[in-house]
Amino acid sequence: MSELENERYYSRWPQHIAFNFGNLALWAVNAAFSTWVFSFYFSALKLDAKYIGLAFIIWSLWNAINDPFIGYLSDRTRTKIGRRKPYIIIGLIGVIIVEIVLWIPPVRTDIGMFWYLLVMLIAWDIFYTCLALPYDTLFPEMYLTEKQRASSNTFKQLASIIGLLAAYLLSGFIIVDIEVETGYLINGIVISLIVAFSVIISLIWGIKERKEFSQDHIHNFSFIQGIRYAFKNKGFVIYTVIYFLYEFFILTIGTVIPLFGKHILAVEAFEASILTAILFVVGFITVPIWWFLHRKIGSKIGFMLSIVSYVSSSLSLFHITDYNRAAIAAGAMGVGFGGMLYYIYLIIADVIDEDELKTGVRREGTFFGITNFFMRLSMILSILAITLVFEGTGWGEWTPDPGKTTEFGIRFLVVGFPAITSFIVLICLIFFPYPQRRVKEIKIQLDEMHTKKKENVQHQHSE
Repeated sequence: MSELENERYYSRWPQHIAFNFGNLALWAVNAAFSTWVFSFYFSALKLDAKYIGLAFIIWSLWNAINDPFIGYLSDRTRTKIGRRKPYIIIGLIGVIIVEIVLWIPPVRTDIGMFWYLLVMLIAWDIFYTCLALPYDTLFPEMYLTEKQRASSNTFKQLASIIGLLAAYLLSGFIIVDIEVETGYLINGIVISLIVAFSVIISLIWGIKERKEFSQDHIHNFSFIQGIRYAFKNKGFVIYTVIYFLYEFFILTIGTVIPLFGKHILAVEAFEASILTAILFVVGFITVPIWWFLHRKIGSKIGFMLSIVSYVSSSLSLFHITDYNRAAIAAGAMGVGFGGMLYYIYLIIADVIDEDELKTGVRREGTFFGITNFFMRLSMILSILAITLVFEGTGWGEWTPDPGKTTEFGIRFLVVGFPAITSFIVLICLIFFPYPQRRVKEIKIQLDEMHTKKKENVQHQHSE
């Protein structure tokens, strides 16, 4: 395949669609896991919230090593099918198994369920990291130009929305009552089938690693050195804080929405999931707006505008008790939410591009390994925040009527925490060192470097 044909391949929308089937799978299974695991163990199994919180804290210790190490390994791996594919295949098999057995604990004592949850969390993290981390690295690695990234990112957002709808809307239809166990297992089986189908499509027709990076597994960074060097990058440190807070408020909202629907709006899981569906669908519909702003003002400013839009639209949920008004609020929030989904993965690509200029190699695995660790850490913080609010309002042990104090706590989890974290993200974006002008400069320099890499690979193959 000639160089021109190669670039055309990465610019074609059928390839973008096939590749982003994997993104659909990741969002579906991660959202299903993070949303329903707390409800299952707290509402269905009646496990004390402090046991759930403790399991997540211990899990975070494992995350400190697991995610960065798997990312580093994928950077240093070389096989006939590429650096990333072997991990994706292993992760797919493991995730499917865990997503099913998670919902059938063999013991029903508090201690027994605690240990089972902890083991499932660790197993989940190993396999989900093998699946998600190498897949995430392929977006900036495969799509190098702004046009390719913008085009693929549009399909990426569509896939994200469909995946989230599968996790919330479809799951809400299956899990009719959050206090009944059966629906969770059925949902786990359905989600597993969706994930298997989607990832296989991506592996066969979507993932094709670039030849010019086939020698990038050769570099002098050890595991520790790679992490240290990454944290010397100002842009990456700022992005890590942004990503951590972004994931925290999304996970918090996703986990609390079923409880918000049941105890604030007096609706069941399916109706509550429709609110989330409205948020996501409106988010996707507004992607062309954010794409246009991206071309005009860059990712940094566009991201800031999306945050302001989301927070200002969410404040009404502090006092809404009517379901229809809540649906209108969710639609308004979707405008800003779509922008956040659109920009969050674009700005990390800029960080990785500049790192390649400095080091000479693509190290997506190391960067995404670190950010995935903080994503897991944000899940821990989310569960801890929920646990502390529940304990502080007298709802640490499950009861059918949480009371007025806890109702305020639920509202604060849905509105207050996201508003606070979004304000911090805005401050971080002010100092993010990649305005539109700097991004264009990096692209020009990378084009020259990639041309030389292609020539070196071709020369080695000719010998």
